[in-house]
Amino acid sequence: MLEFSDLPYKFVPPKPNRLIIGLGRLINRFIGLPSRNHLIRKIRLTGKKGLLETAENPKARYIIVCNHPTHSDPQVVNEICRRIGVKPAFMAAYDVFARSEMVSWIMQRIGAFSIDRDASDRKAMKCAGEIIEQGKFPLVIFPEGNVYLCNDRVTPFAEGAAFIALRAQMKLGNDEPVYAVPISLKYTHIEDVRSTALNKLRSIAKQFKDTLSNEEPILDEITRISILTLAEELKDHGYETPNQNIDVEHLIERTSENIIQKLEHELNISSQKDTESVSRIRKIRSKIHSLRIDTENKDQHKTFENIAAEAMLALRILGYSGGYAKQNPSLDRVTETIIRLHEDIHSQIEKPLGKRDVFANIGTPIDLRSRINSDGKIGRNSIAKLTEDLERSIQDDISKINKKNDSIGNELF
Repeated sequence: MLEFSDLPYKFVPPKPNRLIIGLGRLINRFIGLPSRNHLIRKIRLTGKKGLLETAENPKARYIIVCNHPTHSDPQVVNEICRRIGVKPAFMAAYDVFARSEMVSWIMQRIGAFSIDRDASDRKAMKCAGEIIEQGKFPLVIFPEGNVYLCNDRVTPFAEGAAFIALRAQMKLGNDEPVYAVPISLKYTHIEDVRSTALNKLRSIAKQFKDTLSNEEPILDEITRISILTLAEELKDHGYETPNQNIDVEHLIERTSENIIQKLEHELNISSQKDTESVSRIRKIRSKIHSLRIDTENKDQHKTFENIAAEAMLALRILGYSGGYAKQNPSLDRVTETIIRLHEDIHSQIEKPLGKRDVFANIGTPIDLRSRINSDGKIGRNSIAKLTEDLERSIQDDISKINKKNDSIGNELF
């Protein structure tokens, strides 16, 4: 997982240009997707019928909600939108725009705008709402908020997408429907990358002055090397280092909870142990982000930088919970885990290890008029319920896709 950026934030609005959009789609389709950065051979798209039926209403508006398992998702979704005949607007993390002026210029011209994902970004929320209300472009949002590199398991969605969509529907009224459209993305390898993945794991072990055993089961080696890297990270931040023989799930739970509690105390955030750990870290990130971009706090920059690093460490640790690879040690899952470990160590985007296909399913569009109360207002639990329904729809579709996946990526590692 990549580090979060705490650069001074400035909203970057969309400036869609039809010529740039058309040219960008052409390049994306024939050059970008097959390139070394993505290695996408084919996108297998299903589920278009329900969406096309809603499009018969010329007043229909759309928010497209997708899972975010890889760094190739925006390019894949852009191609999906081309196939269904729409030009989308993308809500994207400010970090992407900050990479270079050229990247920012292109992003704006293909219809993307920035969001400060660690703060209440009113300009971005207003822009998103206006895009839906105007109806010229469907809005694409990845509510996981980050790339977690665990394709088969959806990370809890943030509620921002549901809030934006329901608020737009409330303003538009009954005559102009807003549809929330879940799209499930599942990447699978179509070539054997076992030796490449093992070499990647071997290089990680070497970096930490260890070696990869050829006799021990691969999952045991991944666990051992992961604990080794975690011990170094914890040691650097002044935490107790784990015992190699400790139960992994207990280690993940205990270590992440210790870090979260410590940071909540340091930032004067009320601890809510019954709340999901990822949500608690998001709250910590929001608080530390506001402190780091406040110019009056420059003398405490190093302290805040360390807290931000510890919050990222806790989030990365949680990414290994639930025995993701152990539950189903497929080629896809084991490779994902190794790539995630390498990315966590170096905080740099890892390119795919081999060619992949993408299974993409467009779920049943949700007519948001049915989620608005009879008085035209948003119900008390409507936002949470819509978020839950979208998340469940995508997770269920990914599980269905996996049952039909006959690619080598679905074979045991």
